[in-house]
Amino acid sequence: MASQEILDGTMTQTIDVAVVGAGPYGLAAGAHLHQIAGLDVQVFGDPMEFWKAQMPAGMFLRSPWSASHISDPAAKFTLTDYRDSQKKEIPSPIPLDEFVGYGLWFQRNVVPNILQQKVTCIRHNQSVYQCPPPGNRRGH
Repeated sequence: MASQEILDGTMTQTIDVAVVGAGPYGLAAGAHLHQIAGLDVQVFGDPMEFWKAQMPAGMFLRSPWSASHISDPAAKFTLTDYRDSQKKEIPSPIPLDEFVGYGLWFQRNVVPNILQQKVTCIRHNQSVYQCPPPGNRRGH
């Protein structure tokens, strides 16, 4: 169970697992970790941000359809499920904008409680790791 405390004038939360990044792998990790009873998990990041901001416009995925699903424990939020929910065809190879749309749909449905803040520093302090809020990087 998470506990909260005040540290340097900011609210902090103790969690079991911090997933840094909300791209396809971070979303999949969050989806699977949330299934473990009693494990307090927090995913940090702007969903699919790297894919939205850093990939070339007009790009197509190199991976085939079968390798482009984001993993979830029940396999109920596949790329095929996204296509069917949107009631439209998605070409193959998969366009970047469709994959980003799929990732955002996955996040809304499977990992809705993302903390949309950048983790700029991770510190090790005795037996714990600390992710101070941006602007609070003292002692790193």
